[in-house]
Amino acid sequence: MKIELNQAAPDFTILDWQEREFTLSSYRGLKNVFLVFNRGFV
Repeated sequence: MKIELNQAAPDFTILDWQEREFTLSSYRGLKNVFLVFNRGFV
């Protein structure tokens, strides 16, 4: 999926490392959200 600069990211829900749900839209209105997707980290 390609996302253009200055466009809203699509909403999604994933589990964090403690199995808690994280939904991107719950952070709407904050100035910055920094996400890191690390493959293979256990």
